[in-house]
Amino acid sequence: MNKLNVLNNLLVNIKNGYSNKSKYVYCKLNFFCINVLWTLYKEELIYDFHIDKANSKIQIKLKYFKDKPIFSNVNLISKPSLTVFSNFNNLKKFSTNYDYFFISTSNGVISSSYANKNLNIGGIVLFGLKLNV
Repeated sequence: MNKLNVLNNLLVNIKNGYSNKSKYVYCKLNFFCINVLWTLYKEELIYDFHIDKANSKIQIKLKYFKDKPIFSNVNLISKPSLTVFSNFNNLKKFSTNYDYFFISTSNGVISSSYANKNLNIGGIVLFGLKLNV
């Protein structure tokens, strides 16, 4: 399955979990999902995630702030029909629309905060999100 389709399924599960006020959501076990979730965890946008190899699933513990989801408005930037590539100089245009955006690079998935610290970063712009805080 295309990694952008996998990402879309992951983000839809998270959005649905927040709309249902769920504490946990699940997604299929996939290396790309683990990479995205690790980045969300490092940026403190989810509490935690656990890999259940026996059932081939990942359990994601969602993060809330004052009983509201920590982020809203998750939007895919690259889609299976249109992949958006960007170099470092063009990444700044995504900062105006999103509090965070995430990029797939040769070194894995990174956040916009990491990309801003490293001047020679570019790749596929995956998705962006707005914080509720």
